[in-house]
Amino acid sequence: MNIGVGAQIGRIGGGVTTLDNPAGTTGFAPRFAFGLSRLNLLGLGQTVGVQTAISTIEQRAALTYFIPHFVSNDKLNFTATALVDNSNDIRTFTAHRLEGSLQLGERLSRAYTMQFRFVFRHVTLSNLKIEQLLVPLLSQPETVGLAEFSLIQDKRDDPTDAHRGVYTTLDLGYAPRVLGSQTEFARGLFRNATYYQLGRDLVFARSTQFGVITRTGGRPSIPLAERIYSGGSTSIRAFPDFQAGPRDRTTGFPIGGNAMFINNTELRFPLYGDNLGGVLFHDAGNVYSSLGDMSFRFRQENLQDFNYMVQSVGFGLRYRTPIGPFRVDLSVSPDAPRFFGLKGTEQDYLNGTAVPTVQKINAFQFHISLGQAF
Repeated sequence: MNIGVGAQIGRIGGGVTTLDNPAGTTGFAPRFAFGLSRLNLLGLGQTVGVQTAISTIEQRAALTYFIPHFVSNDKLNFTATALVDNSNDIRTFTAHRLEGSLQLGERLSRAYTMQFRFVFRHVTLSNLKIEQLLVPLLSQPETVGLAEFSLIQDKRDDPTDAHRGVYTTLDLGYAPRVLGSQTEFARGLFRNATYYQLGRDLVFARSTQFGVITRTGGRPSIPLAERIYSGGSTSIRAFPDFQAGPRDRTTGFPIGGNAMFINNTELRFPLYGDNLGGVLFHDAGNVYSSLGDMSFRFRQENLQDFNYMVQSVGFGLRYRTPIGPFRVDLSVSPDAPRFFGLKGTEQDYLNGTAVPTVQKINAFQFHISLGQAF
């Protein structure tokens, strides 16, 4: 049995019905977790467990059945998962998700792992904070049947705090109608990170991510809940969580994109004793409307332009703990996006009394978390 108590602190605040702060305000979300697992089920070395998490922005319960040596093969493992999740971590909507998945993993070598997954989920959205004319189209319940493949290369010396090595992942997925998807789409995500130890105390770390999703049939657009979202403590620290990329042109809330490029670099160094360290970092990237709209220019052309590369530089502190470093990052962005938004509630918008206003992503961001950014 495991019990956890914690909190999320960041720009996650803002009222449920207000449209005033599409980029969030400083908020505090208490979080409670409870899990119960049965190890060595029936004496077969298999595990069944339930994990739950409850906070003001997410309620989740997952039931998992894990077979570490599938069909008596030491290199194969099998996982079956059932998930119920309600979340509004993407402030544009509240997502209600029912999901089941089956995964077969194969350890090819000490450094390489391959995974095959089938995922079936049904997602409904509520509390959409977008232009009212788009709500009937984008708020429809969506069923997705997804076949996925992952290849993982892990040559890090320490997965929780790497000083040397390489970490690469390739994730490919296809959601065809034959698997039950109402919108047919394909997507891919590639990530590569390298770590170099410079002398005795310095570590230079780099991470590059590229992702794309494209519709191949069915409904006329990629569902809101399936689009690419990014920004936050493990991606582009110029943004609060999931705030990068295209935004609704009326309300200013994020609506996700169809392509992503992110590059992070860090110089990690000791500050005091063996446990306290510092980081200088630079992040660059964004989520883009489409692959064809991807651009590496550094300046926003107008208040409806989100297809440019946002930059941030900053300083962070790392305090070593048994479960990985406790992390605080302070970021400044010279080209944070500006955009059109509204002042008022959703009812004010329906009544035509909400006030149009120019808003922006705060140039200063802070992130508090556990573990390195990558």
